[in-house]
Amino acid sequence: MKLTFITTNKHKFTEVKAVLRNYGVEIEQVVMEYPEDKEKEMAEVAAESAKHLSKKLNKPVITEDTGLYFKAYNNFPGALPKFLFKGVGFEGIFKLLRGKDKKAYFKTVMAYCEPDEESVLFEAEMHGEIAAKVVLSKADAMPYDHIFIPDGHKKAIVQMSMEEKNSFSQRGQAARKLGEYLRNKK
Repeated sequence: MKLTFITTNKHKFTEVKAVLRNYGVEIEQVVMEYPEDKEKEMAEVAAESAKHLSKKLNKPVITEDTGLYFKAYNNFPGALPKFLFKGVGFEGIFKLLRGKDKKAYFKTVMAYCEPDEESVLFEAEMHGEIAAKVVLSKADAMPYDHIFIPDGHKKAIVQMSMEEKNSFSQRGQAARKLGEYLRNKK
């Protein structure tokens, strides 16, 4: 089976590709921008995007929306972690959390949709805390991988192999749920 994962993020694509390979699912990345109403819940955004894009491309697609939630703040930054990082960087994030609870969690909603069908959603979370400093700043990784230490671990995500990260991360969990769904659908 071959699917299209629509994302501009090469790291997300690589992670999901590695997980779905274990289910006999091959994915291709299509880099394209599409409208997302960030005022809506992540599940609604992922579902609507997948439905719209599967119809537009006339093939089964995967979309994904990930949010980050700081315990110290009410649903912040939520579905806007990229916006927050681009705006304030690591220094601004550390300043926001100075003297506050550093606990945080990521939530991913992955949507799978075939043309003229409804989207099927797969959700997962990864809990942990924000590190006191940036780890391996030069490594090619997603920004938060440099400062997020998952519960039960002593090192930042950037210090882990992709296989290790995928074994417990929210994106790895959601991709495994999708893989099981596709395996059982055959």
